[in-house]
Amino acid sequence: MSTVRHLASPIAKSFSEALRIDTEAGSWTFVAGQVGVAIPPDNKPISFEQEVRITFDRIRESLRKLDADMDKIVSIKVYLTDLAAYAEFSKVRGEASRIIRPHRPQSRSRAFCSGRVSRSTQSPLPQRVRHR
Repeated sequence: MSTVRHLASPIAKSFSEALRIDTEAGSWTFVAGQVGVAIPPDNKPISFEQEVRITFDRIRESLRKLDADMDKIVSIKVYLTDLAAYAEFSKVRGEASRIIRPHRPQSRSRAFCSGRVSRSTQSPLPQRVRHR
């Protein structure tokens, strides 16, 4: 039998901030849709680096709400709308990776997209977290 713990998104009830599924075989946590802007939007300008840092902070908060932490992340998917921003993102992700899995790098994939859903130019989603 499995149990599911759901964190509703502060953006809209139809979105999930995170989801934890506990089964006999183990537990998985999925974090999705994290962005590096104020919720609700305050329209204050911030740098791309600040957006990335805020996004990783939000991921960390979501995981902790479901009794997990960054060191259990096994996969990260990132969507960028500006290829020029990748080096800056990669720098901050590298700093976070030392926290995420210092001795075992997580798998990662990235996609470059045209257009934006929000003001943010990046959004790591979803994160898969394996609990032991």
